[in-house]
Amino acid sequence: MDKIETVLTKQGKTFKTYYHLMLTETTQVCIVNIVKGRLYADKKTANPKYEPYPTKGEAIKRMEELAGELKSKGFVEEPRDVLFQIPEKEIVVFDKAKWHYEGDFPSELDVIQAYVPTGMFIAWLIKNDLTNKRSRKEDAPEIELVKRDEMTGAEFYRTNWDGVLSSKELSEEAEAFAREYLDIQNDVYTAVDFTNVLAAGLPTIYHVEDSLENYRIIEPIISERYRDWKSRQGNLA
Repeated sequence: MDKIETVLTKQGKTFKTYYHLMLTETTQVCIVNIVKGRLYADKKTANPKYEPYPTKGEAIKRMEELAGELKSKGFVEEPRDVLFQIPEKEIVVFDKAKWHYEGDFPSELDVIQAYVPTGMFIAWLIKNDLTNKRSRKEDAPEIELVKRDEMTGAEFYRTNWDGVLSSKELSEEAEAFAREYLDIQNDVYTAVDFTNVLAAGLPTIYHVEDSLENYRIIEPIISERYRDWKSRQGNLA
């Protein structure tokens, strides 16, 4: 298999529009791969389509014609490496249920209780539309159940996110908030708010019942923390 490719870009105000033209030759057909997208400072989008041609000559002619059309519109050729210069975003893991149930976890409790503290925070994220676009699409049915109070955040955390809360699931704003509020070194949410509000008088935080009533108690406290955080971001701007 042989491959020929060309990358053309056009600079906009906040992004580059690009076309990645690739000719893939097989024993049966030649395919012109046309990938159009945008290059932002921190991400790349891609919308591919494919055009098959019976001969290599026809495919190359199509690529040359398309490249000529794009150049007439202000696109310029760039090295292929331009598509791969976006730095990979750091993934932050805020919590894992197994850190709890594999640690100092009460033996008499069902393992689902290890999901409850972080699960209530996740319910708050969902109800405030602070998950990322991918999660809102892939988890849409369960997200709707959480919003209708027909599924708890702990259940969602366990079944949809496999007991892992990381920056991959959050919007940019939610990630920034969680970096402070759920900081492993200074976990205000679990160690202060959840412990003092819901777990007061109980043997451990894992004894808190996974109920709508308990969520409604912690919800305004998280919201107040969020409003305070947002006001401080505005003062720093």
